[in-house]
Amino acid sequence: MSGIMIYDLLTGKINFWLAFLAFGSGNLLGYLVGSISKIKWHEEDSVVIAKMDRIGIIILVIYLSFSLSRRWIFGHWIHGDMLSAFSFSFAAGVILGRFISTRIKIRNVLKEQGRLMKP
Repeated sequence: MSGIMIYDLLTGKINFWLAFLAFGSGNLLGYLVGSISKIKWHEEDSVVIAKMDRIGIIILVIYLSFSLSRRWIFGHWIHGDMLSAFSFSFAAGVILGRFISTRIKIRNVLKEQGRLMKP
């Protein structure tokens, strides 16, 4: 997704500030959605597991419905190639935000268990 976003920037399908806005807002949304998951240490299997509670599932359903309809939502203001580039930038931000949030939570769980290896 990031590669497509960079390609769209270089070919002029979207301007830098609009891509930055899409990437930043997607990153924030992805981080918030990622922060609702509960990550714990499973003693028997010695692995990190993720669980979602009811509120997390409701937020995830809202997030998925937003993700599936974002072209319709943003299509009122942005059209054509720029809409596609905006959607890819937004999706790249969401993926990165979820990744960062999940990585932080996993590192915290491993640190609590004393299993985090120093780089």
